[in-house]
Amino acid sequence: MNRAPPDNPNVVTSVASILADVQNRGDQALLEMAERFDEVVLKGLEVPSSAWKKANNALDPRVRAALERAARNIRAFHETQVPDEVSLDVEPGVRITRAWAPLQRIGVYAPGGRAAYPSSVLMGVIPAKAAGVGEVLVCSPPGPSGSPPDEVLAACAVAGAD
Repeated sequence: MNRAPPDNPNVVTSVASILADVQNRGDQALLEMAERFDEVVLKGLEVPSSAWKKANNALDPRVRAALERAARNIRAFHETQVPDEVSLDVEPGVRITRAWAPLQRIGVYAPGGRAAYPSSVLMGVIPAKAAGVGEVLVCSPPGPSGSPPDEVLAACAVAGAD
């Protein structure tokens, strides 16, 4: 099935320009785009885990308890999803095996903007960790402070993001 052409060729051109700029200039391009699109001046792109813990400690205790409860439930469910290794001798000298092999690293996007979505962090990070992913990084747009909302940062701490 062929895909319909984009409605607006200017969008394709604009996106291609952004991608090329990031490929060529890396983090510097991203920092400039944060200022241009998000109207926030960033010192860097990484929020240290100490800020996640600080945000978690500053949360309303009821919100923190809700995040922790949701995390427990999500973890309990997804830990049951990891399949056991199965081997079968299909004929003499021939064994087949289904083995589980998690990815080494993944990224989770937590939307932002007008609202905080800590549930996106929990539902992305926790299943990946339960599956055995070695490193789970979270990306979320900055608010006016230059950092994602405290609820999103706290969810990173609760979920065990890297």
